[in-house]
Amino acid sequence: MKKIFLFLLPALMLFAAGCKDKNQPENLPQTLSVNPELITCPDAGGDYTIEVNSPNGAWSATTNESWIRVTPTSGEKGTTEVRIKISPNKESAESKGIITFTSGEETVEFPITRAAKAAPYLRIVSDLELNTPKEGGTYTVQIESNIKWSASSNAGWAKVNKGVSVNNDNITVTVSPATTPEETTARIIVSPYGEGYDAGSDTVIITRGSTEATSLSVDPTEITAPENGGSFTVNVSSNAKWRVWKTWDMDWLTFSGSQDGDGNGSFSFSIEEATSLDAVSGILTIEEDRSDNYKPVVTQVAVSRKGKAAADLTVAPIAINASAEGGHYPVAIKSNYPWTATTSGNFFSLSSTSGDGYSTIVVSVTPATNEKELTGYIIIRTSFGNEQARINIKRAGKEPEPESMYVMRPFSVGETKQVYFSPGNLQYRASTGTWRFAERQWDFVGLEKCGTVFENGTKCNNNYISDTYDGWIDLFGWGTGNAPTKVSTNFKDYYFADWGANSIYYGNTLYNTYTWRTLTKDEWWHLFFERTNAAELFGMSRVNEVVGLVLLPDNWTLPAGVSFMSGREQSYRVDSSYYKYPSKGYTARKSSIEYNEYTIAQWAVMEAAGAVFLPAADIRTTAIFLDRSGIYRGYYWSANQKYMNAASIVFFSNAYIIPADRHSFTDGLSVRLVKDAN
Repeated sequence: MKKIFLFLLPALMLFAAGCKDKNQPENLPQTLSVNPELITCPDAGGDYTIEVNSPNGAWSATTNESWIRVTPTSGEKGTTEVRIKISPNKESAESKGIITFTSGEETVEFPITRAAKAAPYLRIVSDLELNTPKEGGTYTVQIESNIKWSASSNAGWAKVNKGVSVNNDNITVTVSPATTPEETTARIIVSPYGEGYDAGSDTVIITRGSTEATSLSVDPTEITAPENGGSFTVNVSSNAKWRVWKTWDMDWLTFSGSQDGDGNGSFSFSIEEATSLDAVSGILTIEEDRSDNYKPVVTQVAVSRKGKAAADLTVAPIAINASAEGGHYPVAIKSNYPWTATTSGNFFSLSSTSGDGYSTIVVSVTPATNEKELTGYIIIRTSFGNEQARINIKRAGKEPEPESMYVMRPFSVGETKQVYFSPGNLQYRASTGTWRFAERQWDFVGLEKCGTVFENGTKCNNNYISDTYDGWIDLFGWGTGNAPTKVSTNFKDYYFADWGANSIYYGNTLYNTYTWRTLTKDEWWHLFFERTNAAELFGMSRVNEVVGLVLLPDNWTLPAGVSFMSGREQSYRVDSSYYKYPSKGYTARKSSIEYNEYTIAQWAVMEAAGAVFLPAADIRTTAIFLDRSGIYRGYYWSANQKYMNAASIVFFSNAYIIPADRHSFTDGLSVRLVKDAN
């Protein structure tokens, strides 16, 4: 490829003219050429147009600088108009670039020179101080600059007509008339905008004259009326005419006489008595009545009225727990307003349904006629303020005749203490407030794998159990015998209330003949380790394909037709290495546990002999519930707090039994109740 430099073009053109073909046009060059030959531009860049003549075929253009843009970058044979856009120079040095035009083997280099960026400057060339009369006016400020700049005012009464401009320009400042009896000053500041900060800022100071001084004051400036209202007078001191008005929402205030005055004077008003608990407030505005254009002097009086006294209502007691025999129960009522009582429930009556001040009523509860427990309530409401109190009424049902639903055998939980286990795990239905024992010892609700909605109304990673949930739940936070649906991540929300204090059904029988309770940590420990032949009286089992732990009563005799392997024979680990009897822990463990396997019929034989089954119902955790495929775990609460945020539990799986572990109050575990045998 050959290059043709522009300074050789005249000679080449002369040579071509002497040797030209007579059939060629006389004014058509025979080589690639550009007109003009170069561009020299200021620092601001610009848009330019050149002509490219390519007599021998198509051409193309390239440039070595990003600040040069060529359009188009190629063309056909002949003469083409080309636009060149040069970006502004942001550097303090001159910049040079080249556009290379090529046609076949011909090349022309087109030079471009861009001037260095000029130093920024910004200055106000008109007066830098303006003194205006009190009437204000309009003023022009002249600015010289080579950058973009902004103008602003620090006072609302001096406004500029444009905020942003560039290079040399004028701004107009409009000064509003004075509204106060003091001389005021404003600053008009012109500063670089987005560039050229080295140029600095410049300021015009405007001083505006003042109005004539006036005076206006009131006494008092604040009035607080009692709840029964009253009449009030405000004194006005002024050297001008004035008028007074109230805010729109002060319909509880009425003016007495004129609301206008001239010079010193007064105005009066009355405030109505309060009809609600709410206090009210408003503003009285006193303003000069001026005839000129200046802003009048204004002062205010803050007025408020207290609301009626809040209702004070207390009742004692707030709960009545009546036996099946019923009875008469006094209730003391204290109120500073008249009150009325309404009832829900037809098994009790009131000696009075209304009163005033201090009163005592008698709640008469009728005797029960069946085994069903009844609940109701009394609502006491005041005649003012919507204050109310609730008294909960509960009457126990008649005690059922004792009936053995399963064969109970004693289990030693202390040196001289034995208990009977309940016939199944504890369950609760929130929609009806009903407690029951599971119908069969292997029944449990528990949880499914993470991500599904469980039957007990919660997700493992989003715990919530509604108070209206109609299914059964059997995993409870620690000590929630009085709040079974409680699911909180804050351990401070928990304290121990024994589940056994509730009325609990088994089938259609209400099992409130006996007092049920939760085993303590030491009682669980004695059951597993310290009673006679303890190591032979428990073992991992499957009942009707449900994995769990079988406990055998004291003085166990294996009935005919079934077999039993104890935990010692199964050789899984009883983890007691960090408790007070480490020697009782089994350190050996088989690779695969040999469960005791029982069909429903076989378990009936075991159950008739007094065996107890604790199903492995796992745990409802406030953290993400882990996938435990192939691993079965049982967690059962004790009545003992172990740490400030955890209680003692019994834990077992197909790998471990830990009779004295601990777990966070906030997680949901199984509950198996007992009653004292002696």
